[in-house]
Amino acid sequence: MNKQQLINELTLQTGFTRTTVQKVFESLTGIITNELKQGGEIRLQGFAILSRWHQPERPARNPKTGTPHTIPARFSVKLKPGKQLLEELNNTQTKNK
Repeated sequence: MNKQQLINELTLQTGFTRTTVQKVFESLTGIITNELKQGGEIRLQGFAILSRWHQPERPARNPKTGTPHTIPARFSVKLKPGKQLLEELNNTQTKNK
């Protein structure tokens, strides 16, 4: 599901206008981004925890040529799934088998 599909689904489920849902979605992603940029984390009880982490510089090789190079250090995001999300995923898999 991409961003537009998610907005469409939220529009259908909430009954709000597409414009309203899009504004809320943009605000939500902006708030999450700013919190992670400041080093904070986002805790969505039962769903997931989003946190920023630092990936150190590391060696790598170009797969085509085998030439060694260095991947620079950067920040990334970790997502730790919540208990309820994991239970839902595992219940769904069990039922589909």
